[in-house]
Amino acid sequence: MLRAPLAALLAAALLVASPSPVLAAGSGTADEFTAGISGLSSKLSGSSPSAAQRADVHRAKATLINESLDDQVLGMSAAKVIGGLDCVSLNLQMARDASSPKGASARVKAAARCRDGVAAAASAAKASGLAGDLRLVKSKLAAIAAKAKAGRAFGSKATALRALQSSIVAKRFSGQTLHGVPFAQVYDDLECIDVKVEAGRTSGAASCAKRLLRRAGALAPAKDPVTFGSDLTGTPVALPDRFAPEDTEFWTDALTVPVDGTITTFRLKTGDSPVDLPLRFSVVRPNGDGSVTVVTTTNPVYPLKAHDAAVHSYPTSGLSFPCCKVKKGDIVSVDNSGTQTPGAYVWFAEKAGSTTFSHTSGGDSQNAGFVWRPITHPGYETLVQVVEQPD
Repeated sequence: MLRAPLAALLAAALLVASPSPVLAAGSGTADEFTAGISGLSSKLSGSSPSAAQRADVHRAKATLINESLDDQVLGMSAAKVIGGLDCVSLNLQMARDASSPKGASARVKAAARCRDGVAAAASAAKASGLAGDLRLVKSKLAAIAAKAKAGRAFGSKATALRALQSSIVAKRFSGQTLHGVPFAQVYDDLECIDVKVEAGRTSGAASCAKRLLRRAGALAPAKDPVTFGSDLTGTPVALPDRFAPEDTEFWTDALTVPVDGTITTFRLKTGDSPVDLPLRFSVVRPNGDGSVTVVTTTNPVYPLKAHDAAVHSYPTSGLSFPCCKVKKGDIVSVDNSGTQTPGAYVWFAEKAGSTTFSHTSGGDSQNAGFVWRPITHPGYETLVQVVEQPD
C-alpha cells in the first residue's frame, strides 16, 4: 500500500485517461490457475532459501504467468505485462543485493530490458497511456542505474519504482480480471512473491501466495453446469417385471455423479402411466460390494399425473431443505412409494448394453443411511437426466 503523499505524486505523474473496463478470463482454466498458485505456494518454506531454491520459485512463478495469464487485454498479452513488470522488480531486488557496483549495474540493465519488452507490446497495441507511463518508468530506471554505477545506495528509489509500477497496473487495467481476480491484485501478489523470496523473506512471499490463492478461490467464475444420465431419446416403456406395493427405486451406471457439486434439476421422461405417482429422487453412495447407502432423498414428493407422457423437469429450488450436495461417484435414483397397478412405472427404454438396477422394500428405505441391495434388469436404461452445478 502506498503512503498518501507518494500515492498522490504518482497519481499526478500518470496520464489521466483510463481504458474502459474489459473483462478477461485468463488463459487455461480457473482450476489450473489455482493449482499453479498452490504449487508455487508449496515451494515457499524455510527462512533462508538458497540461490537454487529462489531460482526454482522464480521459474515456477514464470510458468504460472505464461500458462495461466496469457489472455489478450487491451490488445496485449496479460502475461507479457505482468511478467515484464515483475521482471523489473525482481532484477532491482537482485541489484540491491549485488556484491559490487558492476553486478548491480548489470541487474539494473536487465530490469531496463524487461521494461523495454512491455513498452514494445504497449506500442504495438497502441496503448498510448500505458506507453507514456512506461517512459516514466524508464526515466526512474536511468536514475537508479546512475546510482548503481557510482556504487551508491538506491534502495528507496527501487521501492518507489515498484510502487509506481503497481499504481500503473491498477490504473491502466482497472476493471480487468484474470480468472475472476482483479488484474492489479494478481500482479501485486505475484510481484510480491518474487521480490520477497529474493530478499530472503520467505514467510512474506508465502503470505502473498496464500492471499492470491484465497482470492482465486473466492472470485473464480462459476463453472458451467454438467448434465449426466440418460440422453432421454429412448421410447418410454414399463419394465416387464412385477413390483411389490412398497417403496421402489431405480437407477443405472449412467447416473453416476461425474464431479463434486450440487444438483439443480432432475429430468424424467415418462410414457403413459395409468395412475398418479408421487416421485422422489435419491442420492446414494456405493459401498464397494454392490450395495449402496442412501445419502439424501428429496422432499416433498414431486407429483406425476397419470397419462402425462412427457419430459418432466423437477428443480431442486423448491425442496423443503437444501438439496442436493453430491460427491463424485455418488449415484442418483428415481423413487416412488409403491403401487399394485401393473405397468405403472413407464420411465425406461430398451437399450442394449444398459442395465437398470432396482431396490424394493417397505419402511423407511429412502431415508439417509438405509442400505439398498439391488436386483438387475438387463437391456433397459432409466430415463433420468440430471443437471449439476460443479463446486
